[in-house]
Amino acid sequence: MKRIKKIIGGLIVGTMLMAASHVLAAEQAKNVILMISDGMGFNTMKATDYYTGAPAVYESFSVKGSMNTSSAGASGGYVGVPYNPAQMWSNFNYQKSGYTDSASAATAMYTGVKNYDNQINKTTNGANLTTFFETASLQGKATGAVSTVNFDHATPATVVAKTTNRNDYATITSQMIASGLDVIMGAGHPFYNNSGQAVTANYSIVGNETNWNSITGNANGRTFIETKSDFEALANGTLLANKVFGVAQVRDTIQDSRAGAPGAAMNTNVPNLLTMTKAALNVLDNNVNGFAIMIEGGAVDWANHANGLKRSIDEQIDFNNSVQYVVDYLNAGSNGNNWNNTLLIVTADHETGALWGPTAGTFNQISDNGIGNLPGAVYNSGNHTNTLVPFFAKGTDAGLFNTYLTGSDPEMDNKYGIDLAFNSYIDNTDIFKVMSAAQNTAVPEPSVILLFGLGMAGLAAFRCK
Repeated sequence: MKRIKKIIGGLIVGTMLMAASHVLAAEQAKNVILMISDGMGFNTMKATDYYTGAPAVYESFSVKGSMNTSSAGASGGYVGVPYNPAQMWSNFNYQKSGYTDSASAATAMYTGVKNYDNQINKTTNGANLTTFFETASLQGKATGAVSTVNFDHATPATVVAKTTNRNDYATITSQMIASGLDVIMGAGHPFYNNSGQAVTANYSIVGNETNWNSITGNANGRTFIETKSDFEALANGTLLANKVFGVAQVRDTIQDSRAGAPGAAMNTNVPNLLTMTKAALNVLDNNVNGFAIMIEGGAVDWANHANGLKRSIDEQIDFNNSVQYVVDYLNAGSNGNNWNNTLLIVTADHETGALWGPTAGTFNQISDNGIGNLPGAVYNSGNHTNTLVPFFAKGTDAGLFNTYLTGSDPEMDNKYGIDLAFNSYIDNTDIFKVMSAAQNTAVPEPSVILLFGLGMAGLAAFRCK
């Protein structure tokens, strides 16, 4: 009997050690790329698929699911509570209450901490939070924030800034200037309007003239660029720089806020997100230690706020093209970066607009009207909602997300007409957990933890005399 125990114990210990060595030997992510389509819900994604006639490249990623976006609530206001599937599908108006804003959603994804709406990287007690990107910078990695809205808007600002007021552009911009970010790109030019026309300077978009002078004066070693041709030169490699501050010649958004009807001519003096993505990677991948970057399709949210389906689709297409480039970049092993050393995450911070099918006020699927035609869909709100949003991941340690799929909504596939995989969901704080685990420390899968426990039992048996 003692001999049998020893044999069994030895086998279990061996299995445990093999599993543990596999975890310890797992290659860590040299690079992390987080791509956020601000305001994208499942129906924004589907509407774009119908309009273009093809799904986005990230929809084929094997790791995918849904994500809860709730915050800690509003300071002095409502108390944030997680998504409730039963309430969602029994009351159409449930989705319109208790929704997060972009500042708190970004804080949760970048720090793993829930905080109050409108506050950036502050705990509910007012303490500063350190973001994943700040930690990556301290580890010697290159870091960046890129967006199609003003660079100091909530989602890009939260990469490094800390304030109780997301609209305090003076503080946010000065903090971004002083930060360790190697790449900052977006709209937010005080000398241009939303149609890309030159105007008298209005420095409120960057807080004050002093901030602007610091940006254009190459403060903190960043090369300042503003013209479309400079962004393109950086993207194609004819302009070289180790650190860049790029402010496109437009005020609030690259395209969405321009004058005219939904199909109005595009601003011609600005880069698109695809160009900025190429340019940013050309700078960041010079760092032999790797990089971490947040790339945002920020104006999807603005278009959905305005209930502008055509402009929302246009913005989503630009975002999708940028993700496609990143996928191609990694497929090609560009500058040594590939799926074996890079984690790519694609998600949204929240849904905007309560976009559903053509029958207003009810849960009905949007309809496909063919390529180039707007799908049958109706906005039911002009604001954010608390519905689940999609997430996708591929590359190094992407499978860690499977350990965080702890929520379940069995109605998701039926209500949206989507893959069964989206019935399971993570919390937005889990984005931070997986990014941190991928770049810093190995996190054992639950099965490995179980094996460890069995191994201890086996070890006890092995020690029996």
